[in-house]
Amino acid sequence: MQAKERLVHILTGDGNGKTTSAVGLALRACGRGMKVAFIQFLKGGFSSEIGPMKRLGIKVISATKFCPNAQKHKLALQKSGEVFFCRDCFAINKKDRKKVAEAFRKAKSFSRSGKFDMVVLDEIFWAVLEGLISEEQLLSLITSRHPSCELVLTGRGASQKVQQVADYVSYVSKIRHPFDKGMLARAGIDY
Repeated sequence: MQAKERLVHILTGDGNGKTTSAVGLALRACGRGMKVAFIQFLKGGFSSEIGPMKRLGIKVISATKFCPNAQKHKLALQKSGEVFFCRDCFAINKKDRKKVAEAFRKAKSFSRSGKFDMVVLDEIFWAVLEGLISEEQLLSLITSRHPSCELVLTGRGASQKVQQVADYVSYVSKIRHPFDKGMLARAGIDY
């Protein structure tokens, strides 16, 4: 017997693969004819999964992290194939706050509308940890979602309160990562 009730998933922890797992859930849902929205919060630039998801009909909202040096980074990326980060990549600014607020408004609308079978909030916990969205706002979104909406939340630092209202909680733990040896993120593998 298949359950018709939609559930809440949390993918958290310090390991690699939380977004990848959420993309997998979104693709699986899409493959079953479900309507999916995938909203990214504070993601650092271009993510390779966005294009294919859009081509499959997944509604993608990308509130990427704004960096004033993004054009320089883009040129460096084109020349070397590596991603470059600077202090400004991680400092939250007014543009980030505005993007996150708008993305969260859409997340509330999508999750409550009954038009989406699955809504993914990728890196939502970073936005909460930065104080751009309160834990109470996120809990309200979770508890007020439409009964037909499966909700997937990703990012480091999911609070105990949020974990308690979830049906699935997966903790992705890092044992070893090439970043520890100074290797930068690789296109098509890490982003």
